[in-house]
Amino acid sequence: MSINVGIAGLGVVAQGLLELASTNSERLSAIAAKPLCVTRVASRRLREEAALGSIPFSTDLDDLVNDDDLDLVIELIGGTDAAYDLIKACLNRGRGVITANKAVLATHGNELLEIARERHVPLAFEAAVAGGIPIIAALKTRFPANSVNWITGIINGTCNYILTAMSEEGVAFEDALRRAQELGYAEADPTFDVGGMDAAQKLAILVALAFDVPIEIDEVYCEGIQDITIDDIRHADEFGYSIKHLAIGRQEDDVIEMRVHPALVPKDNLLARVNDVENAVQLGTTNTGVLRFTGPGAGGHATASSVIADLTNIASGLYQQPGIGGKPLQARRMGDVSSEFFLSIAATDRPGVIASIGEILASHGISIASMVQKQEEVVRSDDSSVIPVVILTNSVVERELDQSLQELESLDDIASPIKKIRVVDLA
Repeated sequence: MSINVGIAGLGVVAQGLLELASTNSERLSAIAAKPLCVTRVASRRLREEAALGSIPFSTDLDDLVNDDDLDLVIELIGGTDAAYDLIKACLNRGRGVITANKAVLATHGNELLEIARERHVPLAFEAAVAGGIPIIAALKTRFPANSVNWITGIINGTCNYILTAMSEEGVAFEDALRRAQELGYAEADPTFDVGGMDAAQKLAILVALAFDVPIEIDEVYCEGIQDITIDDIRHADEFGYSIKHLAIGRQEDDVIEMRVHPALVPKDNLLARVNDVENAVQLGTTNTGVLRFTGPGAGGHATASSVIADLTNIASGLYQQPGIGGKPLQARRMGDVSSEFFLSIAATDRPGVIASIGEILASHGISIASMVQKQEEVVRSDDSSVIPVVILTNSVVERELDQSLQELESLDDIASPIKKIRVVDLA
């Protein structure tokens, strides 16, 4: 008896899936112990380049809901509205769903997973985070002899490509973004990626799996890379760091912090060496130390391979629905998070200014690990010289740092705003 599969969407991932399913049909059927057949495709429009052969096609997604011969539906249309309606309708009809849609999971995942549990049908989503990297499968095991203490990752290829180009080629953010768009790594409107929301949605899913809490996208602190400059990257390099866009989830005493932002990463850490559109995730575990996963975070074949992993697991009876939401989420506010910081301060070139900076930081209990006054980078203003002062602090609670920065920015000799970038301890 075969497994009949319907596909929603005809984009890059769907076309990659059709190709892999066709070229590996015998192998996939052997793994599943039964034939796997794509018997219907629906998409909002037909793409001439898609190789559908004799597979029935329509532009009505409801055809996938109403086809009682389908055993599974694979949702690859993206977005939240139509995808949510399709997934929910299929689950309510008792039909399993595989999705690569992190947006719909971040927004509606708790509800959809509950429906899947009630209907005793699978809702699988390996492809929703980090493309071809099997991080969902790893977290679903819950590491029976371990527990996960923290997650740190580069999970947006667009941001990573831009920061790599800025670092290696010295190009400005705008130029690196334009190249990413030309290469198809960034959308015409790149806000979702470079603003951090894509990574935030993925982190909310990873945290839910790792710590058995609900998916709560609104609790993720989110900051993008739009304000990172060549000077920031160069100064960080002089201190021995690379700047990466990181997603971080950490649990301490049942309180979980979830944050996405640019960060200084020590150059000897694996994440500092993950470049271009590659993704990487590190897990800190109790008994096996740090586990590292790297690979392509996007692309038709990479993401389709994760879809197929879910497909064969479901077809062979090996798939286990992940447990999410067993414990309530207690989220740590960003102001309560402790970190070291990189500060870039534009200060007037006058005697006593540097001393004033140190005194104000010290009054808030903030000690300076390193400080460099960039005399060679003098910027002339109307009647004075402004010199970049670059500081690395020791660990400080962010709320205290922000209070000190407000005080510094009130000084006549300090230009506002002061740039701050968190330093992430990945020891």
